[in-house]
Amino acid sequence: MPTTELLGAVGMTLENKQFYSRLLLERAKPNWVYMSYGRKDGIPRNGGNSIEFRRFERPSASTSALTEGTRPASTNLTVSNVAATVQQYGAFTFHSEVLETQSIDPWIQNVTEMYGEHMADSLDTVVRDVVVAGTTVQYASTAANRAAVASGMNLTYAEIREMVSTLRGNNARGIADGKYIGIVHPDSSADLFGDSDIVSAFENAGVRGPGNPMFTGMLDVFYGVRFVETTNAKIFTSAGLSGANVYATMICGAGAYGVTDWEAHSPQLLVKSVGSAGADDPLSQYGTIGWKAALAAVRLNESFMGRIEHNAAFGVQAA
Repeated sequence: MPTTELLGAVGMTLENKQFYSRLLLERAKPNWVYMSYGRKDGIPRNGGNSIEFRRFERPSASTSALTEGTRPASTNLTVSNVAATVQQYGAFTFHSEVLETQSIDPWIQNVTEMYGEHMADSLDTVVRDVVVAGTTVQYASTAANRAAVASGMNLTYAEIREMVSTLRGNNARGIADGKYIGIVHPDSSADLFGDSDIVSAFENAGVRGPGNPMFTGMLDVFYGVRFVETTNAKIFTSAGLSGANVYATMICGAGAYGVTDWEAHSPQLLVKSVGSAGADDPLSQYGTIGWKAALAAVRLNESFMGRIEHNAAFGVQAA
């Protein structure tokens, strides 16, 4: 027998009472951003379940002058490739006919909305975990590795400047209006607003009026990076020195990573009505609500993105 949400069952007792507020509590929703900045490529129908990205590597500069009437040596070219395999993800919940018809809240509507958020959160997290595993990494302050990141080694203007210099040195191009994208946790943003160099820049060189970041509390664009905040930013819990939490701030350029799906399988929210299971539900007692999506994330060029690992002074996550 499937595990089913039943009216009055454990976990559903809040749905079985006489008086209640029809104003449902709002769920806390992160700003899902990782899927937004990867290169988008779909695998067509009957195109298999994997995709290969290729890049012709530019040879070293040719600085030797040609000799008149003499053929130079040919240049050997190199092609690099990165492959990714699309996989399916999903989740669903059983519910009873009684719950569907007698619940004091609009069950189908609310659970469908919740699963829409769950799908976005799940897929964004899948992409995030691929992106933050890149090999271009910078440790804050004097730390030489993640385990050495200590309390107080926070995100600063100097750390951003160093990473931007690295990406520019790697010829990484900007994503949005020529700017890199910085994916940052709100705790880390709070530290940046405590950096006197950044505050001075906003005070002396920023726009005047309520649009200034010191009024909005949003970094927006700074030093060639367009920052986007999300609580879904990766935190390596207790991975630093003396159990310090290590935050991963990503700075990405164009073509740093890709997000691939199957063109014939768009993300779906699936509502199966009571009795739709046929012989598996002989008395028409069960229905389901869930989602399904196909996705692959892949790092395309390690030199075009970098991860700054640091601690944060604010938030419950800080050590």
